[in-house]
Amino acid sequence: MVKQTATRRYEDTDYEEGTPKWGSARFNGAMNLILDVVESGNRYVFDANQIDEVVIGRKDPNSDEAPPVDLTDANGLEQGVSRKHARIVRRDGALHIVDNDSANGTFLNGQRLVSQQPRILRDGDDIRLGYLVVRVTFAPA
Repeated sequence: MVKQTATRRYEDTDYEEGTPKWGSARFNGAMNLILDVVESGNRYVFDANQIDEVVIGRKDPNSDEAPPVDLTDANGLEQGVSRKHARIVRRDGALHIVDNDSANGTFLNGQRLVSQQPRILRDGDDIRLGYLVVRVTFAPA
């Protein structure tokens, strides 16, 4: 039996309408970025000074290389998460989410991102990677 390691492309990931969120986009050195995986309860916390670029994806079973936000344990493969699905980049006092040409797309509050085009993240935003939802929170450090 061959174990599946490649991300399976789903045909229906673009099923929801966008919901605007109006949290703050300001992110400074006295803050933490908190990423909560909604279904699994996994939490990832990053100090602002640690963030230049944070890759979100899942572990490569062939090399055991894992991104800083590894969604393997949250059923990332089954939920359509690519190995290097998206990244969060800090620049100009804000955080941006960028889709890395993922198989099933990255959605910000229900709106599909154009691949490789950064979008500003706000406190309270929902990022969907394939079918897996991650909630974004900016908190004082």
